[in-house]
Amino acid sequence: MTTSIHKKLVTSLSLSITAVTIIILLITDVAIDTWVHSEFEKAMYNKANMLTTLVDEDAESVEFDFAGEFMPEFEGESESKVDPEYYQLWRSGEVFERSDTLELFAVKSFEYQSLTVGTKLVREITLPDGRSGQILYYSFLPQVDSDDRVDFEAFMNNTGGEQQPMLLAYAVSAEKLNFLMYLIDISFLVAAISVALIVRYLVKRTVSSGLTPLKEFSQSLVNISLADKTAEVVLKNKVLELLPIQDSINTFISENRKLYLKEQRMTSDIAHELKTPIAELINLAEVTLKFPDDPTLSKTFTPDVLEISKRLETVVSNIMLFHRYNNENFEKHDIFDVTQVIVRLSEKLPTVEVESQPDMLITSNLFAFETIASNLLKNAVTYSPKSSKINIDILRLPNGDLQLSVSNISSTPLERDDLQHMFDPLWQKDCSRTSTENFGLGLSIVNTFIKALGGSISVDIEDNTIHFRVTLN
Repeated sequence: MTTSIHKKLVTSLSLSITAVTIIILLITDVAIDTWVHSEFEKAMYNKANMLTTLVDEDAESVEFDFAGEFMPEFEGESESKVDPEYYQLWRSGEVFERSDTLELFAVKSFEYQSLTVGTKLVREITLPDGRSGQILYYSFLPQVDSDDRVDFEAFMNNTGGEQQPMLLAYAVSAEKLNFLMYLIDISFLVAAISVALIVRYLVKRTVSSGLTPLKEFSQSLVNISLADKTAEVVLKNKVLELLPIQDSINTFISENRKLYLKEQRMTSDIAHELKTPIAELINLAEVTLKFPDDPTLSKTFTPDVLEISKRLETVVSNIMLFHRYNNENFEKHDIFDVTQVIVRLSEKLPTVEVESQPDMLITSNLFAFETIASNLLKNAVTYSPKSSKINIDILRLPNGDLQLSVSNISSTPLERDDLQHMFDPLWQKDCSRTSTENFGLGLSIVNTFIKALGGSISVDIEDNTIHFRVTLN
């Protein structure tokens, strides 16, 4: 399943930022709603408390000292621009006083509520004028002036009575409050939708801008060609996170360019190796057809064709052997003595001297080891002066690995730079490839087989003596 980093980032960032913002807006909305309701109720309590202070009681009577000119909201005058409000007082369950605004409508009295002294009750109602509102019930004891307090207490004691509580009902419209609540809720909803859209837009632009270096990086990869020896990935905008990837890819490109050039050279060398014997076969055939009665040509034609064909077979077999075991591992189930194998392979080579420690048993692959040893011996014999010694040392390293060293004097002058090409397929020091017996595949096969056995090989030259060291575990 294909996923998009761009879409994933935009979606996750948009959802997370929008969710956080909406949560903050929701908390703010709840806080504002609570504060507005609290302020509305506080205003009701203040107005109700103010009305209770207008009720005065003494030994003779209870008075409600109300002045409509100072509180026109309770008068209900048509020219007043103040929204009408309502109050009603009860004493001993009977209506004591009510606002003039109640006289204007059919409903002229509020429902009575029985409350203990000092308690308040707020609930929603429909006002006499049809608007929605809230009503506050408050049971209280009328205040007694300090000048009349002594006489009033004496009167209460003489009559054996108690001061009678009064009930106040104060009602006010809640439509402005409700409108404000609706406005806040709608504003919150609009803000939430706007935030979601704005966040989506900004995140999309930000992510697109942030991924621009990645797009440039991808485009630069598309333009890379292994045939271009100087081509590499270079970021126009240096992004810290992409620099390690740039270095890694440039290393990868460099290694693959080497492999590409190596394969290109190998293909060219294979073509050259095959072209020469094929050309010889064509020449032989053409000469024989041109001079069919020449007894010398008829006598040598078949042996020459056979020799050239064997050379072709050797080249093809070695190339197939090299590619067959390249990047593969041998199974190591054979137990053999390395010294005995080397002695057997070199018994027809009088210039070879073998030095070995006792007990050189190893568990490996006999076919692979014989191929390695025989190719190293053939290489040493081929590229050393006649009658010069070839030294083979076999020893056991302290860590238990086995080391095979093959040393010989090189008849071909070698330089240090030549050593790094020694194991390249079809590489020869002689660029003209005049040899008809050597094709530059022996050491390549050795290197391939050693890697397939999990070992290593190194080459060094000192005083025109070349040393090959093979380590097998």
